Amino acid sequence: MHGITLKKAPMDWEILQQENGSAGIRLEGSFQVHPAAIQVGVLTATPVVRVIREEDNKTVVPWTPAQKITPGENFSGSFEANLTVPAGGLYRIETSLETKSTLPNLTWLYRGDCVLHVGVGNLFLIAGQSNSAGYSRDFCTDPPDLAVHLFRNRSKWDLACHPMNESTFAGSLANEEMGIPGPSPYLSFGKCYGKFTGMPVGLIQTALGGSPMKRWMPGEGDLYQNMLDKIRQTGGKYAGILWYQGCSDTDPEAAAMYYENFKTFVDAVRSHLGYEIPVFTMQLNRQINGIHDACWGMVREAQRRAALEIPGVYVLSTTNLSLSDGIHNSAQANVALGEKLASQCHFALNEGEEYAAPALKSAEGVAEREREALGLAAEGWWLRLTFSHVKNCFLLYSDLGEDSGFTLEDAGGNVEILKVRANREDRNQVYLQAARQTGAEARLSFAWQADPVRLPMVDEVTYLPPLSFYQVPIG
Repeated sequence: MHGITLKKAPMDWEILQQENGSAGIRLEGSFQVHPAAIQVGVLTATPVVRVIREEDNKTVVPWTPAQKITPGENFSGSFEANLTVPAGGLYRIETSLETKSTLPNLTWLYRGDCVLHVGVGNLFLIAGQSNSAGYSRDFCTDPPDLAVHLFRNRSKWDLACHPMNESTFAGSLANEEMGIPGPSPYLSFGKCYGKFTGMPVGLIQTALGGSPMKRWMPGEGDLYQNMLDKIRQTGGKYAGILWYQGCSDTDPEAAAMYYENFKTFVDAVRSHLGYEIPVFTMQLNRQINGIHDACWGMVREAQRRAALEIPGVYVLSTTNLSLSDGIHNSAQANVALGEKLASQCHFALNEGEEYAAPALKSAEGVAEREREALGLAAEGWWLRLTFSHVKNCFLLYSDLGEDSGFTLEDAGGNVEILKVRANREDRNQVYLQAARQTGAEARLSFAWQADPVRLPMVDEVTYLPPLSFYQVPIG
């Protein structure tokens, strides 16, 4: 074929990771002047490339000669071209063969291959199990958006839409779902994060329903290897990893190792990529009639600890999200979760407005002399809980201890919580009235069971419940 034939180039619909507001694009191909032109007489033939904004067909990068040209016979050959393209899109990359004729003042641009719907923005790897792959059984309004693209399991870039983990034309994959997946949080995330940044978003789906942590371990883990394959195919530069996993690790052995295994996963991915990629995680929601309550508490506590102790790891609470069945978030809840995750990413990556789930900082007894000044009842014994990331104050749906989601125990057994108090004067503090003073080995937990409190207290502004915690010692 005459003109330009591309051999290596971005795919249609591909999103390229921007760095400092731009991305480099490399093209390789061959060129051939039309035989009829050679008969007329050709002096030179130069491959040229430009970038057009598809929205209005305005030029973003004007016609630029290829930097490396290897000529062949009869004005043919190969070329390499490198462009720097600003963040944004969608773009059309056009190629052409510019020729100069022996006829006076005659130049001609021959046809060339094009790449369509390319964006320069932010890429995110999606990993984890069913609530990450998308398993909502109900419906919601969450339509596609031209600024959010998906690297599908068939190893092709495309417009993102639900379900993201379908495996049409994909062959045999480690993350091929056995059933039919549904809506996930990440289309909503992409649309919301794109609005924050003004850039397109690319999503690479590697999650699988029901997958335990051992399948994500470097070395033997097939899902870890599958993720490395996707990294190889999509360039290896990303804004972050979106991780939602843990339900399959709520048995005694796996729960006890969750923190160590998750840290191993994070360290291995960062070592492979060569940079400290941010990791955005969610605590487990719930399982109706689930078992091993203590194991659910251990996994949620490990997820809380990871965000406290591993640099560049962030976590959101999810215990106030609705379900579509016994364990999977509803479609509406996933849309809301995606928007919340986008707000947290904007806060963490772009210095946007602070957005984080309230996190327990300390729990300590209130001295008897303080109670009157604080307006606390004289009966029982009071605990003061101090939280970080509280926007205004906590909204309580009930002030009864049995409805609060808090549990208290010491060496003598369970300690009944009678009342809960929160107000705007002490916006980052919550007070618990216990039936008796705690003794040795006193520990406090919140929203830790397989099916914890249905209406946990929430931040009055963000409507995020506090992060679940499990058996935190009382000072």
